[in-house]
Amino acid sequence: MQTAYARMVYDRHQQRLQRREGGEVTRATTIKHWLKDACRKLIAFMFTQVGVCGLVVAYNIMGAFAFRAIEGDSGDATPEQVAQDLREMLVARLWNVTLRLNVLEEDQWRKEVVGALEEYQGSVVPLVKTKGYRGVHPKEAWSFSASLMYSLSVYTTIGYGNMTPRTEWGKITTILYAIVGMPLMLLYMSNVGEILAKAFKFLYFRACRCDIGSLGYYRSASGTIRPVTAAPSRGNGGKQTSPGEKPRPRTIPITWCLLVIAVYVFCGGLVFSQWERWSLLDACYFAYISLSTIGFGDLVPGRTVAGLDDAQLVESQQIICTVYLLVGSALVAMCFNLMQEETIENLKSFWRNLGCLRRRAVEDPEVELGDHIRGNGG
Repeated sequence: MQTAYARMVYDRHQQRLQRREGGEVTRATTIKHWLKDACRKLIAFMFTQVGVCGLVVAYNIMGAFAFRAIEGDSGDATPEQVAQDLREMLVARLWNVTLRLNVLEEDQWRKEVVGALEEYQGSVVPLVKTKGYRGVHPKEAWSFSASLMYSLSVYTTIGYGNMTPRTEWGKITTILYAIVGMPLMLLYMSNVGEILAKAFKFLYFRACRCDIGSLGYYRSASGTIRPVTAAPSRGNGGKQTSPGEKPRPRTIPITWCLLVIAVYVFCGGLVFSQWERWSLLDACYFAYISLSTIGFGDLVPGRTVAGLDDAQLVESQQIICTVYLLVGSALVAMCFNLMQEETIENLKSFWRNLGCLRRRAVEDPEVELGDHIRGNGG
């Protein structure tokens, strides 16, 4: 009797343990599936237009903090100290020459002063080329806004060259940052450029009133859309479409794309000419060279106003410049895509007129069925 009771208690205990273990396994499996779904949704969102934009902005800010920490806080200030010592030595040497020769021996004074200046120049130039001398302490040079501009110039391949890493970790970080950032920038330009292209097409054809009727189509009684051969199509350059031929797809003229780029560059030039005290031509030149990712580096924002006392104004201007270039890159990519579509359609029309390409037939099931019946004689 006791043995049977003990066996019954043992069986109940084992059942409880199995239920508990099963619940833990079920709970762990549920959490695992939930984490997988969350990661899948997060990755899918990251590759949407909004997610790509947020990812690029976050990547830029992350790079600014990283380069500021590496180069600004732990950067090497030796070139600045060496240059300051050279300046002090030059001033002392010129003073000694002046005291020794005075103004009675002007030719000899000029000769020794010129020699001292040439020697100083020969010492400073290698310091600038090899050590990246900028004339200010790394903490001042690598401000947050300047680091933001440097991060942008790395993954957009602009590469102004006015700021370069000195430390070994800074150089390694720049390599890794560019490896990840350049494909991300291409993805950003592709996705955002596609959105802007659709929006620009909608606004352009809405302004031109290019509705379905003006595009050479009409809706039949059965609800299907059929081509109209009598009415000219605005999307086809005003030409009539022959029966059974597809009208030309709607594209944006190249002149309008160039006009958009010109207006964006001109607006940026107006702003930069006021901020940096450049001429309007130089400001527009800087805007286009930056948007086209050429980036010579002869004109860099923040260089002229670096001597101003209002450091917050300088940083805000550099941040706005970063946003301007980031938005402009997507806008230029949009215009290039639209110009590519227009060029391809023009080439197709040219070769089609020469007879090298066949006319495109309308994909209409009723027309194909009628042709099939007539071909079979019945």
